[in-house]
Amino acid sequence: MPIKAVVEAYGLTKAFGNVRAVNEVSYSVRKGEIYGILGPNGAGKTTTIRMTIGIIAPDKGEAYIMGYNVHKEPVKARSFIGVVPEVSNRYLDLTV
Repeated sequence: MPIKAVVEAYGLTKAFGNVRAVNEVSYSVRKGEIYGILGPNGAGKTTTIRMTIGIIAPDKGEAYIMGYNVHKEPVKARSFIGVVPEVSNRYLDLTV
């Protein structure tokens, strides 16, 4: 069965303490489509992307890349993506 969407998110929700950063976000992107996520600072754009690519786990909801659940099959899902964040993520706890 062919994959209908290359990226899918269903009901993604994430809270940090008492602040709900993302509330029930769902979307899908088909092959060949280009999407942008727009909103003011603090709207949950980065958190949504981080949940979609598996960097952080959602409190609720699921995300798929090429049909692979990003949290249950992270290696397979991530083999299909490349992400360049606006700000580089330094890992201060790692050494050479």
